[in-house]
Amino acid sequence: MRLGKLVAIAGAAGIVALVGATAARGLGPRPRGNLRPVPTPRDDVLTVPPRAAHDRGEGEGGAGVGAGPPNGAGPAGATPVDAVAERKQRGIALGLFAEDVGFSYLPLLHEIAMLGATHVALIVPLYQTDGRASDLQLHTRFSPTLGLIADTVRAARREHLEVTLFPIVRLARPAPGEWRGTLTPTNRERWFRAYGDLLGDLAAVAAQTGATRLVVGSELSTLDGDLDHWRPLLEGIRAIFPGRLVYSANWDHYREARLFDLVDDDGVVAYFNLRESERAPATEAALEEAWRRHRDDLLSWHAGRSPHPFLFTEVGYRSRAGSTAAPWDESPGGTPDLDEQRRAFSAFRRTWTRTPALDGAYVWNWYGWGGPSSTGYTPRGKPAAEEIRRLLEDL
Repeated sequence: MRLGKLVAIAGAAGIVALVGATAARGLGPRPRGNLRPVPTPRDDVLTVPPRAAHDRGEGEGGAGVGAGPPNGAGPAGATPVDAVAERKQRGIALGLFAEDVGFSYLPLLHEIAMLGATHVALIVPLYQTDGRASDLQLHTRFSPTLGLIADTVRAARREHLEVTLFPIVRLARPAPGEWRGTLTPTNRERWFRAYGDLLGDLAAVAAQTGATRLVVGSELSTLDGDLDHWRPLLEGIRAIFPGRLVYSANWDHYREARLFDLVDDDGVVAYFNLRESERAPATEAALEEAWRRHRDDLLSWHAGRSPHPFLFTEVGYRSRAGSTAAPWDESPGGTPDLDEQRRAFSAFRRTWTRTPALDGAYVWNWYGWGGPSSTGYTPRGKPAAEEIRRLLEDL
């Protein structure tokens, strides 16, 4: 088991040697067979940087590869975990989804920082064939390499952003109705072993580059109650990574997510329906009223979990008509509606601004070209971007 070896290296030789052993594998495990992931409409396609790096006016070009963290960053000068927990997370998620291994995320990180974010969640896609498989891997085409992940964390630190590494499981060839919330691996032992190995690699990268949080799972609704498997896995992760561990539960499953008992922060993805159907009113007042009902339910649930921090790991709406009726709907197509996306974020901001019980929120997802013809989640080049700026200021 690779996670066990990483833990042993960490104990015997220190974290630097551990990360060296991880990085030596370069791309990580290669996929077996012809694994070709299906498109994921939650993310716009983007294969080249949206702006040249020199637009920053700092002459960085493609810099960032191999560069170290700023002074005082990294494990030796890391902020104490308790202090990290006290800061409100004004965050934006950034998917590491480019197929080009030479892609630079610097321009996108700079835009995120300029929008007013203090935190960024770097989304790392992991792949398995279908919901019954246990062949988890960093895909050699559709996942970032460990080296690119490390470089991107360092680039985010240079933008003064606090970093969360956020792996998500994707299915290359899902059967009808399958997604990461309905995984039923035929060999559960093998699945947890493979998942733990990949999470151990990411924990080592996070520890060496100065990330402060690691999401240990996202929307794994059929697996997040199996504490007999999660407990030893997370003990191994804690031996590698000194920061905070987060679990990201699905919006319709957070009350049943027993994995919260083993992590530091309770995360929920915020794809709650804000209206019953596309025919229902979608005014700002109606959307805000719906969010207030969800807020009351969430705060009532979490009141019994204090002092566990509570945050939204994903808050996202597509810029298409009907998105507030089913924010989770990733199906392709639809009619662009930029203002429905803006109104949804406005309702969220008005509902959750200065709520002491909310420790933070991450907007899904800055990756993608965006613009007026886009029906994707990214707020780039859309009226929602200004609403998100206000959210980050007010949160």
